This record gives sequence, structure tokens and C-alpha cells, in this order.
Amino acid sequence: MLDKDQVFYTRCRTKPVAFVPFARASAVAPFVDFLQSIGTPMTRLLNKAQISSSQLDDPEALLPVLSIYRFIELASRQEKIRDISALVGEQTSAFDLGAFGATLQNASTVSEYLRTGIRLIGALSSGERFWISEEADNVRLNQHLPGPPGLGRCLADVYTLVITISMLRQFIDAAWNPGEVRLLAGNEDLFGDRRMFGNAQIVTGAPYSSFTFPRSLLQRSKPETRTNVADTGRASPVPGEPIPVGFKASVEQLLITLVGDQNPTIELAAEIAGMSPRTLQRRLAGSGYTFTGLLAETRTGLAKDWLIDSDAPVAEIAASLGYSDPSNFTRAFRRLTGLSPQRYRQSRPGTH
Repeated sequence: MLDKDQVFYTRCRTKPVAFVPFARASAVAPFVDFLQSIGTPMTRLLNKAQISSSQLDDPEALLPVLSIYRFIELASRQEKIRDISALVGEQTSAFDLGAFGATLQNASTVSEYLRTGIRLIGALSSGERFWISEEADNVRLNQHLPGPPGLGRCLADVYTLVITISMLRQFIDAAWNPGEVRLLAGNEDLFGDRRMFGNAQIVTGAPYSSFTFPRSLLQRSKPETRTNVADTGRASPVPGEPIPVGFKASVEQLLITLVGDQNPTIELAAEIAGMSPRTLQRRLAGSGYTFTGLLAETRTGLAKDWLIDSDAPVAEIAASLGYSDPSNFTRAFRRLTGLSPQRYRQSRPGTH
């Protein structure tokens, strides 16, 4: 069982991940909605988790998974709601999770729903895995979330598990319960009275969460009352940019999420990536980069896009990229492109 005062960024010996994991903003939106409904001030929570409120405006925006874990943990501690993930999970439909959820709506059976989710989960959250294993007349649905052990990851695991069980009830029956539920070690006290499991057998201390149900239910069809997005007349969510899965590309995406409001340090980036600054620098060196060099390249790439796609003054772009002095931005931009920002803008067709 996790200590109630456990620090979020738990240092542990785990196999290094091949990339920094990200998830869509749609995955954390139900928590934001729940917290706002009970009057929770959001700005401080989001800032402490290194999440920009503007990122939540786009359901397909990419957020660092460990920032999401931190946000959920901070909310749970601040509001003193130990079972917050179970409460939010019961209120959340997977069909509302952006473009990923819209695709799930097309599933007509339990089997199709699960196999679609297993195949596409990487488009919602990189590093998250689901798989099915067979046990005599039953099947077991297993889930594993990325990141180091900690309360934030446990809360996210509970949220995911409860959503999945709740969604299967939409196909099977509102009163249906799993046969056996295995809970990830640390999740034991995060379900309140565990009423959502009904009479299911509960096994605690597992290396990952899972539950069983009869194989015969795989062919259970979706109720006629469930409508697809296409049938409602509403526009289907537009899929966002692919989630990067290479190490260098995922660190670059991490820097993109950080440069808007600050000058990100290697210490901050490493903390959000779930590793030490030394490890981050070493992993980047293996790809032929330094942290400082990749940060400069990332900023320059963003600056090019903004110079072409907007009429924002150069000083405003510099501030948006975390430069306190526009002249520092101009020197850095010229060093990498050979042109000043203004000359670059003038040299692009269709700009002025």
C-alpha cells in the first residue's frame, strides 16, 4: 500500500522508457470538469503540474503523462478526495475521449470495442498498453500505464480501469460485474467502498490491473439506443498530430509544451520526463544532441511557424518563446537560420 504522503516523483529502479510518454488533453478533461463542478480553483493546480490552461482548449493537444499524473494527485490531496479517480471514471464515457472515442463508437460488439481500443490506445496515450489473455471459459483484460510508481500513476490506473468496466456495462448490462478484479499494488484504498465492482472477487498487490469476464460476452452487441457521432449530425473530432514515440522527438514535444510560458531548464524537463538531468543529457547525446541545442532548435522551429502563419510582432513571438529580451531571440534565430526573424518573414512567399 502506498503511503498517503508519498512524493509524486518516486525514484525507483525501472527499465528506462524509450520515449517521453504523452496523452491527449481529452483524457484529463473529465477531471477538470469534475473539479470545476465542485468549485476547485484550477489555475494553481495546473501551474504546479506544468500544464497550460490553453492546452486544455484542444482535446487533441499533447500533455506529458507525468504532468497529468501530478495534476490528478495534487487535486486528490488538495480536495481530500482519495477516490477521485473512481468518481470521475464512473462519470466518463470513453466515447467522449476525442477522436479516439469517436472511433470506438463504431464498434458493434464487446470484442470489436476492446480490439479497437487495444489497437488504437497509442493514439490517445503513448506507452499505455491493453491486452487480452485467455483463462478457460473466461478472458482477462489487462492494462499497464507508463511511468514510475507513485500515487499519481495509481490514480490514473484506477481512472482507466473504472472507465473500461463502466463501458462494458453499456454493452452487457448496467448490473454486470467482472468475475475477478486484480488491482495494481497501491490502488487498494483508491476506490472508496468498491461498490463499482459489485460481488467481484478482489485481488490486491498485482503488478498491473486486470479483470475477467466470460468469453461468451465478447459477442454481446451494443444496445440500439447508443448512437454514433455520425448519426447525431455533429462533426466528428479531428484526429490530432501523431504522438511522438522516438526519444529525441518526444523530448522535442516536451519542450514545445514548456517554452510558451518560461525558459525551460534541463532540471524541469528531466523531472517531467521522469528521469534525472544526467540521464536526459546522456540519452540526448546518444541521439547526437545536447539539451541546449535541442531547445534552440525547437524554439527556432516554432518561431518559423509563427513568423509565417501570423502577423504577431517579433517581440511578441520572442516573449511567447520564453525570451526576456527580443535581441537574444534575434541572435539565436540568426545563428540557426542565417537570417533575422524579420528578414525570414519577408523571404517567405505569401507573407509580409
